[in-house]
Parts: sequence; C-alpha cells; structure tokens
Amino acid sequence: MDLKETKTKLEGGLRTKGLSHKKSWPDRPLISIITVVRNGQKYLEETIKSVINQTYDNVEYIIIDGGSTDGTLDIIKKYEEYIDYWVSEQDRGISDAMNKGVRHSTGKLILHLHSDDIFCKNESLCLLYNELKSSDKKWVTGFYKYINSRTVEIKIDKFRKYTYFDMVLRNIIRHQTTLLPRNIFEEVQFDEKYKYAMDYMFFLNAWRILGDPHFVNEHITCFRLDGNNLSSNFYASISDEMRARIDFRLINGEFYKIPFDYIIYTLRLLKIYFYHSRKYSDK
Repeated sequence: MDLKETKTKLEGGLRTKGLSHKKSWPDRPLISIITVVRNGQKYLEETIKSVINQTYDNVEYIIIDGGSTDGTLDIIKKYEEYIDYWVSEQDRGISDAMNKGVRHSTGKLILHLHSDDIFCKNESLCLLYNELKSSDKKWVTGFYKYINSRTVEIKIDKFRKYTYFDMVLRNIIRHQTTLLPRNIFEEVQFDEKYKYAMDYMFFLNAWRILGDPHFVNEHITCFRLDGNNLSSNFYASISDEMRARIDFRLINGEFYKIPFDYIIYTLRLLKIYFYHSRKYSDK
C-alpha cells in the first residue's frame, strides 16, 4: 500500500471486528464507547485498556483521532483488534469529534470517554447499565475520582442526587460517567461554539428533554487533571460555562436570572483562586 492509499484509508475510517459481536441481547444492548483524541500518546493506552477490560460484554469501541502527529496512531494500531471503528483526520475541535463519533456508532446507548480518562473499575459499565435497567429513568450518570499524571487519586466526588436547578447553576453531569440513549443525539449535539462548555450546554438541553437522570452512587470514571490538559484550565472552563449559561437563559427567556448567575460565577472564581488552582496543580 503506497502513501496515497494509506492516507485515503485513514481519512475514510477503519472498521474492524473490535470488542462487539453485535449481539441482540434483550438484557444487554450494544453500548458504544467513544474516545476522541489528538496527540494523546501519554495516556491513550491506559484509556484503551480500561475499556477493553470492561466486564460488560456487548461494547462497540470507537476512536476519533484529530490527525495526531505523535505516537497516538501507533497505539491505536496496536489495539486495533479491540476497536470497532477508528479514523484519523483533521477536525474542528472536540465537539466536532464527539459528534462524529456518534455518527459512526451503532449502539443503543452511548458514553464518551476521553483519551486521558479511565474507568475506575472493570465493572464500571455493568454498574451503570444495571442501575439504568432497574430504574424508571431514560439515562443514568455517576461520579468521578480525580487523578493526576501518575494516576494518583487527588480528590473524589461526593455522592449526591442533584436537581435541574443544581445543573443550571453549574455543570454537575460528567459525560465520562453518563449513559445516554441514542435518540437524544438526534435532537441535541455538542455545540462547536464552546471550547470547554460543550457538554454543559448539551446536558442542559438533554435534561429538559429526557427528564431527571438516575444517579448511581458509584465512582465510575477517573478524571485526569495533570495541569496540562484542557480540563485543567479552571478559569477558562468556568468562563465558557458562564457563556453557555447566559445563552441558555436567553434562549429560554430567563434573562432576568442572569444577575444571579453572575453572583454565583464570581463566588466560583474566588473558590478556584483560593482552593482549586493550588490543590489540583500537578506536583
């Protein structure tokens, strides 16, 4: 295969056998796990291993690479037999990549797991699905453990049943711990307008459409803060979140609530300055 053929193959995507046997289990529907990555060789292998070791046995694994120039593609090819579909091509950012992953997926349920995060347990996906199956809700979400570059735990989420009011005040749904039905992505997509808060706006809309999620009191995913990745920029994240909140208020005719939002925003900035930035900087 010459260079031109290789490039065409990468840009067109590669579908392999992967983890899934595409079974139609009545009690174990196909779950698509989507990982987006660009130049993520530092942690990607750890992420892939955490997916392929899941005990839930009807998984479709998809990796969307944004045209990496480091060793990311070598890692993907190393585990190619476990990946149902992967592609490497330039995209317009994380939101575009996440939406692309959904378009190439076939599962009835979908979860996004980024390339520097890992499942906390081999049973994490089973825990999520079993909780969803036993509830009367349409979607299910869990909680984080926070880890640094050495995969050392630095913080854990406290278990709590949040309300929609909590969600509007701040982003409390983690896409890495959330199983969603496929049909919600036909009504809502990740908005490329936001660099950090695309998931916040997505879940604000999803909550309105699907109703309350079922909260499972388990730490599903280890979320990495290493001081270098996108999520480690607390100030930019919270500012983009505020931007999304204002847009959401205006769309829904709640402009009179925006002054209150600015008060909460200011308090959260102060909390970041005096607490988060120092506590969660990677050492």
